Amino acid sequence: MKKTARQLKVKVAGNEKVKENIYRLSFRSDYLSKHSLPGNFIHIKIENTVLRRPFSVHDIKGDKVYVLFKVRGKGTRFLSEYKRGRSLDVIGPLGRGFSLKVPGESLNIIIAGGIGVAPLVFLARKIGKRGQRGNNLAILGFENTGDIVCEEEFRRLAYKVYISTEDGSRGEKGNSVGILKRILSGYPEETFMRIYACGPKDMFFEINKTAKKFPNAECEVSFEQFMGCGLGVCCACVIETKTGYRKICRDGPVFDIKEIW
Repeated sequence: MKKTARQLKVKVAGNEKVKENIYRLSFRSDYLSKHSLPGNFIHIKIENTVLRRPFSVHDIKGDKVYVLFKVRGKGTRFLSEYKRGRSLDVIGPLGRGFSLKVPGESLNIIIAGGIGVAPLVFLARKIGKRGQRGNNLAILGFENTGDIVCEEEFRRLAYKVYISTEDGSRGEKGNSVGILKRILSGYPEETFMRIYACGPKDMFFEINKTAKKFPNAECEVSFEQFMGCGLGVCCACVIETKTGYRKICRDGPVFDIKEIW
């Protein structure tokens, strides 16, 4: 049964500064905790701003919903100052999430670019609960050591974690796709694998080129994009696909990579 987005009034349970300009906000919601899927997002009304802001569902524990965000402008700066007990106006869950149709023996690879890691922790938790016997890998790419977030969360979920930084200050120097190429070079072409990614579009293009070498590979990507209404009305988040223009807020944010290239 298809979920229905609702406008909800909730109260902030916590707002933790994780790294410089990166925060993890939480609130309690029975409805969102029961109906949200990995890859869904919520639209938050932030005081003193006109448009709502979209945020991926970062994680869910019990009835507590988490949002991980980076301060990029006025709206996110205001949100970073919200304290415990403050009211929050949210709409969700919205968008199309990850499919999670994974063969039992598959190689499951989560790959993130920067703050694109935000929706992937919830995804990793769901994959782990399905009890696959295959390998679970997380490849996390950042600009430098100071930007690294969520590493321990993936380790606690029993993922083998690989780190890359553009400046080489931690892990492998370069981006996360470089690690993906190196890892997959050791697997036979017939390997069943699922790749889940979130980050910049250029990263998706490189992932697609790599995955094409494996006929049994499936790949889903979650787009980061500016949204106006978040409900499919304003057309501010349109992207081009093989079947025409699609709206990220309504038709995504998760797409099968074969829909794009």
